[in-house]
Amino acid sequence: MQGKPTIKDIAKALNIHHTTVSRALRGDSRIKEETCKKVKAYAASIGYVVDQNAVNLRNKTINNIAVIVPNISHNIFSSFIGLITEMADKEGLTVSVFQSKEQFDLEAKVIKTIVRHRVGGVIASVSNETQNGKHFEPLKKFGIPLVFFDRVCEDMSVSKVLVNNYEGAGKAVDYLIEKGYRRIAHLTGRQSINVFRDRHKGYLDGIDRAGLTYRASVSIEKDFEIFDGENAIQNLWNQKEKPDAIFSDSFILSAGVIKQCRQLGIHLPDELGMLTITNDPFSNLILPHQTVMEQPLAELAASSFDLLMKAMKGEQANVHSETRYHAFRMIERDSVRTL
Repeated sequence: MQGKPTIKDIAKALNIHHTTVSRALRGDSRIKEETCKKVKAYAASIGYVVDQNAVNLRNKTINNIAVIVPNISHNIFSSFIGLITEMADKEGLTVSVFQSKEQFDLEAKVIKTIVRHRVGGVIASVSNETQNGKHFEPLKKFGIPLVFFDRVCEDMSVSKVLVNNYEGAGKAVDYLIEKGYRRIAHLTGRQSINVFRDRHKGYLDGIDRAGLTYRASVSIEKDFEIFDGENAIQNLWNQKEKPDAIFSDSFILSAGVIKQCRQLGIHLPDELGMLTITNDPFSNLILPHQTVMEQPLAELAASSFDLLMKAMKGEQANVHSETRYHAFRMIERDSVRTL
């Protein structure tokens, strides 16, 4: 026998119809148990493997889902992918992973690729350049369920899973104020992205609630880099009125701040407190150990997967979208002290 063994090869060798072989391999009750055992034993002996794609095509089922993230190197997204993959495996699903690299054009190309290859559903977090969800519309046209998580297109009526960024940022500011800080600066991202816009509003409202006059924000318009944090603290420290605390939307930015503080001779946390939104495990290794607002990744992944499964099984059409919110968890460490 040459090439990959087929059902017809098994049928020919056992002198039975190929339909009978197919049913026997599936354990169809219409086939005698003795015949099923004989077919399966022979199939195993010649290394026959079920062509799952062909089975799915016949049954009109698709056992693959896609996950689109802005940058796979960021801990939140790589960890999220790992959690989704584990849940998908338990459901007999495979996961195709795509990254937009924070580029709208690449994100749009990914959507076209997904439509061509007909996945069962999509979980997505949008790029830094994405302004609206128009390029996601083909998914709806072809009946492919979509769930957004973290960074979302607010103009699309599909299910979304979010951390309550406004509330979390407000709690972070309240915490710093309770510790005695009065000049809190915010390092954030492009304000067209819901995540950063909501955090910045939470920061500003927290400052207003406390009746403080100092407010300083640095908005990074592209993907975060270490040097962005270095430049931010350099510029802030050159001001006449310097911050006494940094509230950062990214561990990458915080790492840059810490690096530059060492260059400038700024002692942390004695001269500058720091609180970061992150799930990065290095936040507990870098000195001083970082006080963080931790994103609930397990809950984000579980909700995203649950909503996608409901949509794929027809339990929830995209016209009946659902938005789920989850809360940050504060982890107190050494980068914030009581003044």
